[in-house]
Amino acid sequence: LVPRSDTLTFTRDGTPWVDQSWAFDVLLAVVVDHWGWSAAIALASLGLAWIYRALARSLIRDGISPVIAVVVAVLAVCIGAIHFLIRPHLFTFMFVYLAMRACQAQHRAGGWAVLRVAFYTAVLANLHGGFVALPLIVATAGLGHAISGTWDAVRRRNVARFALAFLACCLAALANPYGFGLYRHVGRLLLSSGVTSLIIEYQPPHFGTAEADVLEWALLALIALPVVSMTRVDRYQLCHVLVWLHLALTSIRNAPLFALVAAPALATLIDGLPLALRAAWKRPARPAFFPAAATAGLLLLVMTGVTLGGFDLKKWPFGALGALNHEPAAARLFHEQDWGGLIAAECRPVRRTYLDDRFELFGKEAILEYVDV
Repeated sequence: LVPRSDTLTFTRDGTPWVDQSWAFDVLLAVVVDHWGWSAAIALASLGLAWIYRALARSLIRDGISPVIAVVVAVLAVCIGAIHFLIRPHLFTFMFVYLAMRACQAQHRAGGWAVLRVAFYTAVLANLHGGFVALPLIVATAGLGHAISGTWDAVRRRNVARFALAFLACCLAALANPYGFGLYRHVGRLLLSSGVTSLIIEYQPPHFGTAEADVLEWALLALIALPVVSMTRVDRYQLCHVLVWLHLALTSIRNAPLFALVAAPALATLIDGLPLALRAAWKRPARPAFFPAAATAGLLLLVMTGVTLGGFDLKKWPFGALGALNHEPAAARLFHEQDWGGLIAAECRPVRRTYLDDRFELFGKEAILEYVDV
């Protein structure tokens, strides 16, 4: 039911391959086959809207002024926008937010709320390789809780529950078709393959460019605000900020996750400023009608066949597919790397490609050889 070896290229035919996002691929195929790319665009948009709306609402529930909560949520949106693509990492956004909330509930009230993260990990391990972020969040939360107060029996017991949840997360990730092979795949990709140095999203942020501007503002705010704010970031929040700040500065693909994790700390500092604006907006007594109406309207547009977006014909060679389809299906192609997935998906009859964007399958040497050619 899931791929075990490559069947899409003639250069790596039969080579063992782990599809770390197999369940997302199935879901996306069902959506696109039945309702088209407009439905995929609509669902991705609604999912992102839910994540950042939930972030703002959670900040308000934690006592942050509504207007400050919205400001911080918008900043998180601007930082995360570099990865607003119909790709499986959108599920990582969602589960990182949910994991942070579960850990915060455990930190504040004890109990077993943190064990929810093990379930989240089991689901995400079948959707995206970003599942490794969830055990890391639990471990960071456990450290933050340990240093947040007196080392008494209650705190020791709660730290033990964080440790137990961390182990549960590590084991829960094995609930995937590849078992421990998924860990080997992700570890090899990140640590030993060398291909991450060839992928833009694995590079550090390029400060001074548009995609890193808001991230830079957030970092400057976290440095400057403690000097003037009447509130302080507690040790628990600080642990999360430092860990994810390091990861965001190491790889730009972690910046959206940093924005979600650092939002409570940033909101705490901004909310402590002596600004009259903080009280300018009160939380409404009744739920707003607009989110439900906007959701229904967007889905109605999709159902009536309205096109919300599609392939950029200036980038993708759709005009060449007709001619290519008349060539022998067994013909060996040499083509632009980005076109590999398009050819595999859209050519009829189906034909194998030279390579695509699965760099971990081809290896660094093969990719560099292709670039040299």
